[in-house]
Amino acid sequence: MNAFDPYDVLGVGRSARAAEVKLAYRRKVQVAHPDRGGDPELFILVVRAFGLLSDPDSRRLFDETGIVDDEAVKGYRREVATILADMFDAAVETAVATGLKLESVDFIAQMAAAVVTGLADARVTLNRTDNEIGALQTLRARIRRTDEDRNLFAERLDAQVALKTEQHRNIKRRVAMLETALAELGNYQSETELIAALEAEA
Repeated sequence: MNAFDPYDVLGVGRSARAAEVKLAYRRKVQVAHPDRGGDPELFILVVRAFGLLSDPDSRRLFDETGIVDDEAVKGYRREVATILADMFDAAVETAVATGLKLESVDFIAQMAAAVVTGLADARVTLNRTDNEIGALQTLRARIRRTDEDRNLFAERLDAQVALKTEQHRNIKRRVAMLETALAELGNYQSETELIAALEAEA
């Protein structure tokens, strides 16, 4: 069993839902942030704990085995950082193109709005993919042969279900990353603090 326990660090139970984890992270990270007089080592632990518990795959691995896959957690956080960096680039480009004074633009708010839009789109796609998988499985149940020979049509439907299931998994991961990105944005008052959190484990 690993000595690092993300649940203990954030002060939540093992059955805590994603919203509870985000709320606990928000409370802890604001107190621990070095720019606000917090302890840098505690800050890194809090960020690490949130990174592990916000990644569904890393959390499941920890829950089942007690193993912390730091590389997977770092990879997940890098993907979230990339999403936020892309949104930051888009917000800056928009501000420059419209002639706004960059020092007066609230980039955190701009990025949060873009994440909310992306999250809504991803959830719609996730729901649509759920429905498509259900429809394909219903059709698959109807496609039977009266003999024991190969069922080519059933095999084709199985392949389509497998493809849609993989798409569903990827979209679900995207939703989790966008939710993590939104939680990150909600915790910081400035781009400088946000960057410090995203780079805490780099």
